Amino acid sequence: MNKVLLTLNIVLILGLGFLYYAFFTSKKTDVVVKNQGQIHPDTSFRIAYFDLDTLERYYVFAKETQDYLKNKSALMDGKLNKIKQDFTTKLNDYQKRGATLSQTEQSQMQEDLSRMDNFYTQQQQSLGQDLQNEIMQKMLTLRNKIEAFLKDYCAQRGYVYVFATSSEDNIIYYKDSVRNITADIVAKLNEEYNSSKKK
Repeated sequence: MNKVLLTLNIVLILGLGFLYYAFFTSKKTDVVVKNQGQIHPDTSFRIAYFDLDTLERYYVFAKETQDYLKNKSALMDGKLNKIKQDFTTKLNDYQKRGATLSQTEQSQMQEDLSRMDNFYTQQQQSLGQDLQNEIMQKMLTLRNKIEAFLKDYCAQRGYVYVFATSSEDNIIYYKDSVRNITADIVAKLNEEYNSSKKK
């Protein structure tokens, strides 16, 4: 029985020795190859930036979007001002006639004014929410157009990163003007937009 256990232990030790040798000799070459790839990273990527304020000022689609939203906001303000004027007119009328009104008429006047005030508040919230939704939708459409354009533009010119800077939200603390591609982007975006309008 002892000889069987001794023989079994010797076989297991030899097997373990073989596995140990096979495992560590084959892995050393793989580790060296993997580390060599990590020692020399690719540093040939190109970075550029564009000025978002300039793009919004000179990109035709962006200007049209801003004009549309300004008109929409002006229409909303006009509706709210009309409701407010009606309220003010009715209030002034009631104040002039206040002393001559009966108790029932005064009660009716207060109900009318309260109803008009509630209507104004509801319209202000509803129109404001509609305007905010439209602003978000239009800005998303604008952003998607710019991103879609930049995808092809960067692939053709070899840019890996393109940042947008603006006067309101500028997280880039230094930028070399050599990397500024704003003029080229605006020209090509306008060219693309004008050709899409002709179709």
